[in-house]
Amino acid sequence: YLGYYLAVQSVPDEYFWFSVLSATWQEAHEYAESYRLADVLRVVLWLIPALAAVVWLWRRGQPLAGRWRWLGWALLALWLAYAAVSAAKGKGVDAALRKVGRVYPTALAESYLRYAKVSNAMFVVPPAPPPAAAPLADVVVMVIGESASAQRWSLLGYTGNPTNAALEPWRSSMVALPVHTNGNNTAQTVPVLLTGQAMDQLPATGVATYLDKARSAGFSVATHSNQRSFGVGQSFFFTAFRQRSDQFTVQQDGQFDGNLSALLDQQLQTTARTQRPSLITLHLYGSHPRVNKRYPAEFAKWDDPYDNSLAYTSALLADWMAQLNRITDKRVLLVYISDHGLSFANCGGSYVHGATRSSYEVPLLLWGNAPFRQSNAAWWQQ
Repeated sequence: YLGYYLAVQSVPDEYFWFSVLSATWQEAHEYAESYRLADVLRVVLWLIPALAAVVWLWRRGQPLAGRWRWLGWALLALWLAYAAVSAAKGKGVDAALRKVGRVYPTALAESYLRYAKVSNAMFVVPPAPPPAAAPLADVVVMVIGESASAQRWSLLGYTGNPTNAALEPWRSSMVALPVHTNGNNTAQTVPVLLTGQAMDQLPATGVATYLDKARSAGFSVATHSNQRSFGVGQSFFFTAFRQRSDQFTVQQDGQFDGNLSALLDQQLQTTARTQRPSLITLHLYGSHPRVNKRYPAEFAKWDDPYDNSLAYTSALLADWMAQLNRITDKRVLLVYISDHGLSFANCGGSYVHGATRSSYEVPLLLWGNAPFRQSNAAWWQQ
């Protein structure tokens, strides 16, 4: 509970359950390692009096015995009265808990009910209507980044280290700009990238993703992910990628994002053979905490590990652009956007999830090959 609050500066909600239940042990361990000393001290300062209170109550056995018993009955009567009033008004359990959702531990119960409702709906795949217009591209590569803040992209004005040096040669054929994301954790933001709406608005009938819309337009759909596989539960995006892609692969834990390059090459070879339009999604592990584990040793150029991780992602994007640029008989578009950013390290601290501006401002990049830019000149100029 406190760990989630310290990480994302939010009381536990449905995204808390998606984050916790879909995390692997390795990811949970890395989260714990990324906590700053001040956060750890805050948890300890809470834990000491909390444990002392538990011991004090335990040793007394019946703390509400005798003259204090009325207090226990009064508290019970208060909750029973609230339950009776809620039932009389026709409210369900979730609606009743929502009224007291900020009272611990009812916040956990209420948020779990929302999580369970969304979990059931995320497996429903509704039909996607056919496109209203012809596709602008024959090959679309959608790259979903992780934890990259626009405030550390040198292409967008950062003057520290040249984090986007590898992308400089492609300036004439790409557009990069900062945009704002809807949250500061993956469980909250990636569903919006997939569907255009938040998870808490997911209807029981399900919702169409861009994968479904691509398939309805005749595209083959392939997804390759370097995000960790699920733990006890599943996330919406993992389920959507697995259910709604013609081909879906997940890299083993601990792999660098560069392992996706060979999969992209194989996918492009398949596209060349079939002559079918293709949508390829690459889901990166990017700059996820801990950032010093997200790039090979040769990219440890600077003292700042976050900048190193962004430079590694930039190098991969440049390599993929070069690979796609060799396709001259098709209109090719690459789109990159990060799910969220991070709070920057201060006074020797770690890069962590947080509620700062850098956590919500992310880079958006579009690159098109010559045939794409020529056939969509007006669209590209916009």
